[in-house]
Amino acid sequence: MRLQVWIATGVLLLSGCRSVPPASHEAVDREELAQIYATKGSAYLVRGNVKAAMADLQKALKLDPDNAVAHATLALLYEDLDMPEKAAAHYEAALRAAPEDPGILNNYGRFLCKQGRYEEGLKHLGRAGSNKLYDKRWIALVNAGECARRCGRPQAAETWLRQALRLNPEDPRALAAMARLMAEQGKWLSARAFLQRYEAATQRPSREMLELGRRIETALGDAAAARVYRDKLRRLSPSVHPSAD
Repeated sequence: MRLQVWIATGVLLLSGCRSVPPASHEAVDREELAQIYATKGSAYLVRGNVKAAMADLQKALKLDPDNAVAHATLALLYEDLDMPEKAAAHYEAALRAAPEDPGILNNYGRFLCKQGRYEEGLKHLGRAGSNKLYDKRWIALVNAGECARRCGRPQAAETWLRQALRLNPEDPRALAAMARLMAEQGKWLSARAFLQRYEAATQRPSREMLELGRRIETALGDAAAARVYRDKLRRLSPSVHPSAD
């Protein structure tokens, strides 16, 4: 489930599931109880239980309409259900409740870029990526780099991706993005170097990256290395034959 990745990269991955106090426990503050439901809903969503997540997140917002975790998690849920209008509404509510939260800024920025709202998305991603208190800020920088690449700003994309790699030199997403970016610009030797770093950082290269490796080696005139990638692609999907250049 894609949401597992997105939640884990933000600030919404909340450990464990605390038991909800019985309804008769009147001493529990409404906001505290809302936070418990929001935490449970986030944990259910990580596990792929969308129905239970939705129920707890809606309970959280009924108790506290400004609960940032509930809004941000519902935004992710609706995004995965391909309901962008509802996702956007919850992202905006989450940001109103917690305007400086880097995890929310990251996820909302990534969402905006996916919707083609590149400038808005880059603004939010830039804020998340520049927050030195954000312990996963390289993820926002990778998202910014990918966003800039998609909207035709290769120099900005390279700047953000290199910043991400300075923070986390072995991040597979950043290395893959740099390999793609270099290949798109015809910088084949640099593309090869980043692809080799990507392969060292992950045990299971994706089909897309194996295909990119075949293209890189073909462009560099190394027929033997291109054949290695073709063989890997055939082993990955024996019924699918990689194209020959």
